[in-house]
Amino acid sequence: MRNRPSPESVPTPARTESPFGREFGLLEEMAQTILEAGDLLLAALERRTPFQPAWHAIRDLEHKGDAIARDIFDSLLERSQGVESDRFRSLTGYLDDVLDGIEAAAARLALHRIDKVLPEAVELGRIVQALGKELAQAIGPLRRTEDVFRHTRTLHRLENRGDDVLRDAIETLFSRNTSAQEIVKWKDICELLEATTDRCEDVANVLETFVVTSGGGDRLSAGRVVVDVERHEVRVDAEPVAVSLKEFGLLHLLLRHQGKVVRRERLLREVWGDDFFGDTRTLDTHIGWLRKKVETRGGVRIAAVRGIGYRLDLGEHEG
Repeated sequence: MRNRPSPESVPTPARTESPFGREFGLLEEMAQTILEAGDLLLAALERRTPFQPAWHAIRDLEHKGDAIARDIFDSLLERSQGVESDRFRSLTGYLDDVLDGIEAAAARLALHRIDKVLPEAVELGRIVQALGKELAQAIGPLRRTEDVFRHTRTLHRLENRGDDVLRDAIETLFSRNTSAQEIVKWKDICELLEATTDRCEDVANVLETFVVTSGGGDRLSAGRVVVDVERHEVRVDAEPVAVSLKEFGLLHLLLRHQGKVVRRERLLREVWGDDFFGDTRTLDTHIGWLRKKVETRGGVRIAAVRGIGYRLDLGEHEG
């Protein structure tokens, strides 16, 4: 069998630096501050660091984040206002919310005089730390208008995991012989941590919009499937695969939102157009054809979500 080049070896067009260099530099500094705060919070939850010193250190980082946010907003005031400036403001606001959430959770740990840490809270702390790492890694590619979807997909997946862990935490609290005081304390802390993961998903949504509107989403991949929008080309396991115009549009939209459900109405509107009045079974037929072309060799799965739409996931053995 001949050796095939990996999808990563397919050449990509060079990207240019954004004119918002100063703002991107500040965003990178803010993301790094979030990462440091997440590390400290997890160390406290795992009892490697006492609560009070951890909170004080995180509070200092939160003040630093506030100062960075002010610098970004002041820098944007010097520019002509536009859609991209608005996105920077939204992104900065959400990052600031993430840092505020970490500080608030750390404060509760110290002020509630916690004795024994709830295991689900530790898991939420690990999710927040992982989100911080992903955010810190995403700003560089965003600055170069490169593909950030590999990072945003992870952000979405971790946020979903946060929802599950919060439900587990509440079930644990109410299924044990736990005092009302302890229930209130831990429900407060866990809900703060979960809300912080929600803000990370808001960050992911803004990052995706940045890249799509700047052309950075011209090449997307999942498993062994690569879509090159500029060339209008699909490769599966490094081999070109012929797809129709509609199949290409469906695959591109599903890849952009890998791991998330895309509603049937949106798939029809964006691929067939607003004036489509045909039978919705047309969509199912095209999805069926697309599955045959990409699922087995591509290491992906296009799952139907009953009554809602479709979701593209990595196959069972794909990382």
